[in-house]
Amino acid sequence: RLLAGLDEVERVLLVTSEREWAQTQPDLPVTWEFDPPDPPFHFGRRLAGLIERHRLERVLYAGAGSLPLLPAAELAGAVCPLCAAAAPLAVTNNLYSSDWIAFNHAADARPHLADLTSDNPLGWRLQEQAGFEVRPLPAAAATRFDLDTPADILALALQPVAVAPSDGAPGPALHAAARQFAAHYPQALARLQAAGRALFCPGAQVVLAGRVSSAVWAHVERHTQVYIRVFSEERGMAASGRQGRGLARSLLAELLQRVGEDEFFALLAEMADAVFLDTRVLLAHHRVWPDIADRYASDLGLHEEIADPLLRRLTRAATAAPVPVVSGGHGVVAGDLYALLRAADLLK
Repeated sequence: RLLAGLDEVERVLLVTSEREWAQTQPDLPVTWEFDPPDPPFHFGRRLAGLIERHRLERVLYAGAGSLPLLPAAELAGAVCPLCAAAAPLAVTNNLYSSDWIAFNHAADARPHLADLTSDNPLGWRLQEQAGFEVRPLPAAAATRFDLDTPADILALALQPVAVAPSDGAPGPALHAAARQFAAHYPQALARLQAAGRALFCPGAQVVLAGRVSSAVWAHVERHTQVYIRVFSEERGMAASGRQGRGLARSLLAELLQRVGEDEFFALLAEMADAVFLDTRVLLAHHRVWPDIADRYASDLGLHEEIADPLLRRLTRAATAAPVPVVSGGHGVVAGDLYALLRAADLLK
């Protein structure tokens, strides 16, 4: 609905494997594109095929969980330059991990997209291989927050609900869905709230560990009075292909392996009142990638439901730590932090 409401958008292709959505949402102003059952879904080939089949020249790709806090006017302002640009140009929320991206010269971009297994490298690929000028938007909750993992939904549940469409806040239906989800996992929500409150406690010590950008660090320092301890590792590991090639390395993961999970979090607790931990870097270092059920169970602290032994031990120790530990994907040290700082009145 957001995309269809933009003057710059001529039509919306909704690409999904969930055919029943067309029956449950018959009033959506979209053209439905259902994934074929065979062969298995491949992101890059699917996107390149749509560009070719529909003869698209200008494309605004938006992942399913992107844009929940982006005002329509801000999105329109971002894509408007593409309408007149003659040279190859792209605008994205994040150069190193694109959740959404708008670009022209789609036919020229298509060969560079076909081998991508996810949307993360879209901006980087267009800049480094296709010769596009890529303009990332300034880092903020509106541009960096998206719904990838359960931790992100919990952060969304703590947001103030939108009063008007221009607010850049979740609408009533989305907010209600997030709150309903959070109600099923009260302990995970409580950990997030406790860590969020630490951000607004002057003089508190907060650890950010994982793919932490300098923009996030600076944003937290500008909007809080806490001391930040940052362990920034493996920025862009997915977009650059280091993770896929087994080259990701983490000093924290080495420490974790040497001292064990309980001692690892005991050490962190000596240095911090709250910890925001991107566990995916630790997993990539050990070259293990548990299935999505395990990863999501870990994000919610449900260690008894995790099959992978490393992630099960890590999750159990995190939930038993002396200080609140918020663990998850990249969002816990990126968009979720921006979102928590927006929710100051609900956390203090």
